[in-house]
Amino acid sequence: MHLPIEGGFSLALLEKRGDGKLGKPIIVLLSVALGVVFIFVTCLLLAIYVNRDDTRPKKKGASDERLKKLDAVSPICRLDQWWPNVKGSLGLPEAADNQFICVVCLEPVLNSQEIHQLNCMHVFHKECLEKWYLGDHFNCPLCHRAYFHEARRPTSDFVWMV
Repeated sequence: MHLPIEGGFSLALLEKRGDGKLGKPIIVLLSVALGVVFIFVTCLLLAIYVNRDDTRPKKKGASDERLKKLDAVSPICRLDQWWPNVKGSLGLPEAADNQFICVVCLEPVLNSQEIHQLNCMHVFHKECLEKWYLGDHFNCPLCHRAYFHEARRPTSDFVWMV
């Protein structure tokens, strides 16, 4: 049964009273439910907008200073310079494979590319680890071992429970 409502709309699920009027409690209930849903969605969208990383201005000087701290912990070198030294210190044979994959971008690390090597012996492209670090990640992307202890807490480390 369709009942007309103001504006030309009709709702099939509303009951008709004996006197021909719509049940006000049902309309009030629907209004409150829609209001709660609207407020919840608005708050969720506002929280997402406020916590976006790209809305915060990037300070070039601050990131350069942080990258110097990363270089102190994990110096930059080329893979073809790093691998022979590490291979010898680990006692690996000369024929040991030297193919590495950067787990940040999932691309192979070429011999001529600059890398960062962490204390856990994992290697990454220079740009990949720097981007990872500047995103307030202080653990190895592969084994999650801490490679750097930042004095301040990360600003974009929120836990969302939706």
